[in-house]
Amino acid sequence: MKKTFCISLAILMLLCIKIEAAENNIKNNIIRMIGWEENGYSEPRYTSISHRYDWKDRFDIELLANPNIFPWSSARQGSVFEKIFSDLAEKEHIVVVLKYPIRNYAQSIERFEKNDENIQGLFALYYENIPYSKNQYIYPSFFENNIHIITSAQKTISIKAKEELKNYKGAYIEQDYFSSFVLNDFKNLGIEKVKDFPTAYKKLLTGEIDYVVASYYPSQIELYKLGIHNYVAYSNKPIWKIPMFFRVTPEVANHPRITYLKKYLKSASYAKAKEEGMAELLEMYKENTKGIVPPTYINVSQPEDSASENGNASTEKTNLTADTGTVE
Repeated sequence: MKKTFCISLAILMLLCIKIEAAENNIKNNIIRMIGWEENGYSEPRYTSISHRYDWKDRFDIELLANPNIFPWSSARQGSVFEKIFSDLAEKEHIVVVLKYPIRNYAQSIERFEKNDENIQGLFALYYENIPYSKNQYIYPSFFENNIHIITSAQKTISIKAKEELKNYKGAYIEQDYFSSFVLNDFKNLGIEKVKDFPTAYKKLLTGEIDYVVASYYPSQIELYKLGIHNYVAYSNKPIWKIPMFFRVTPEVANHPRITYLKKYLKSASYAKAKEEGMAELLEMYKENTKGIVPPTYINVSQPEDSASENGNASTEKTNLTADTGTVE
């Protein structure tokens, strides 16, 4: 009998090892690197693994995603949340499935709000008041996009309130992702729009402007890709914090499993998954862009170690309370 018990225990242990190995294999297959031939450095491509889950109690939330706002969502590179939400799937058996529009994304949103689009919801939406629509935001938000001031590491600025930005010349990036509330602030503060990150950073580091306002993670990625991460400094606090939401149909919002989703979004497990997923993202760019030669406009005599390790200015930091622009 003792021998039989030992054999059963060994079989059980082997089964557990195989299950763990299979789960790790799924996690590891979420990310593959692309773009070396095109760019001279590799970038992550997040692959959906939703088709690999076969739980009987599985609950899917199919969301239409913006195809052009990596790392939040991209038709080319996927979404960092494919990795982060794998924890949600494993713990709650709730699977977030991101879909990218075949037609115009803005038109798809309009059709969704009028109940003409055959989808369950939208991904990574900022809060906007849409009185004619019955669709709902899921609270709490699943992420908070922090908007920072970025300056040259050699020439930081000091402000106590965002209104003081009027005293300096700044720019924001058209391809970045902001809410209408924050864009209205930019307009009132006289912050100019430029087409992309390379243009903004060139203006900053050649002295044409005093600062750039940008989303933390996309701006960090672009700095690594240009080889200029060590030439800039970030405000020690975000100036704006913009919550991102799922926006879904009433049928989805009222489904019993959404209660579990809301509870999970408040959990320490999700906070850990977010932190690790975003840190891994930046680390991949840091490692894969080593050796990138900075643009010719960079003053080679400028010391690269003038910015701190995490990109924050060592002096004259902002001391602000971030504005969310919404009530959660």
